[in-house]
Amino acid sequence: MLWPMPGRWETCLRKTTCKSSSVVDCLGMTLAWRTTQTGSPRSSSSESEHGCDSVVMAQSAHRIREIEMSIYETYSKRKKRLAGQVPDVYTYDKIPLKLRNQIVFIARDIVYDVFGAPLADDVYDYISRTLSREWGSPFLIPHGDVFDRDEEVHKAICEVKDADQCLDIIEFLLHIANAHIEDKTNATPPKAKEALNRHIHELNHRFKEHSVGYEYSNGQVIRIDSQLLHSEVVKPSITLLSEPGFEGAHDEFLSAHEHFRHRRYKEALNDALKAFESTIKVIAGIRHWPINKSDTANKLVKACMDNGLIPAYYQSHISALTNLLVGGVPGIRNAEGGHGQGALVKEIDPHVVAYTLHMTASAIVLFVQSYKALPLAPSESTQ
Repeated sequence: MLWPMPGRWETCLRKTTCKSSSVVDCLGMTLAWRTTQTGSPRSSSSESEHGCDSVVMAQSAHRIREIEMSIYETYSKRKKRLAGQVPDVYTYDKIPLKLRNQIVFIARDIVYDVFGAPLADDVYDYISRTLSREWGSPFLIPHGDVFDRDEEVHKAICEVKDADQCLDIIEFLLHIANAHIEDKTNATPPKAKEALNRHIHELNHRFKEHSVGYEYSNGQVIRIDSQLLHSEVVKPSITLLSEPGFEGAHDEFLSAHEHFRHRRYKEALNDALKAFESTIKVIAGIRHWPINKSDTANKLVKACMDNGLIPAYYQSHISALTNLLVGGVPGIRNAEGGHGQGALVKEIDPHVVAYTLHMTASAIVLFVQSYKALPLAPSESTQ
């Protein structure tokens, strides 16, 4: 593989107004400038001697892009990991500056890889105007009018004090990036979707790397309290509820996590229970089990047990979980969030809410997987 000579970077910096964010952009701008000057990418005899033509430069650009997109474990990171200095407890209220800087790199790559350079200014302007309106501020940062919109967005990622607002920016960018790709009229190339998935993977890796307890999943940033619980319980439940028929429960479960991230704990408890009850109602409706729309979680769980959702030989082992569900999710919700507060305002501990969400996710996985293991009902076989 031939690499461009150092002098070519100097040509780019001297002859163009270089606002590029990466070596790849410099390569492209250098090649474009030489083409306009000479009518050919090959602009001098010295370049011919070195064999650096447009093909080689394109190959070099591709190779550099591969290097840029990879997640490299530096010596300092590896040393901390081997020494056991990586924290295993997640934080939520503070996003360290190093992570914010990495989010800026990711955001810039998303804009250029998904929308392309011609639309970059419009994308940043849209982010600025939309979030400024939602936050009720003239700009994303004080004196934001003195900056270009891309600078304003990048500075906001690094400087906003509220961690949730930093997450607002990257979540909204991912939202419009996904919408842009899904819109067939844009004729977005497949590589844009692949690039976006890589950037999402890197974002989630950076969250974990800095022990910041969030992950972008299923179209939104959600809070995670345990990587094991999240990967083995929460994500499978979201995947199962993404199947046709469970749309209502899916939205309620995601809403519960959204409330949890924004510290609206009572709303999180209410939506967790709704998701749990909706899941059972969908199953019961498909199987034509006798239930009423107004049935509480206790009656819904009993209907599942009475109709063999759990095999008879396994019921003795599941009785403890049944009691936990009947007295757990509904019980916590009824005691903490479902009734009047009286004279005193009740404070719900975050760890209680996290426990309830994990318990709800476990129950959803159990009930949906048990339902899928049942023989088809007559109504299902005719669909």
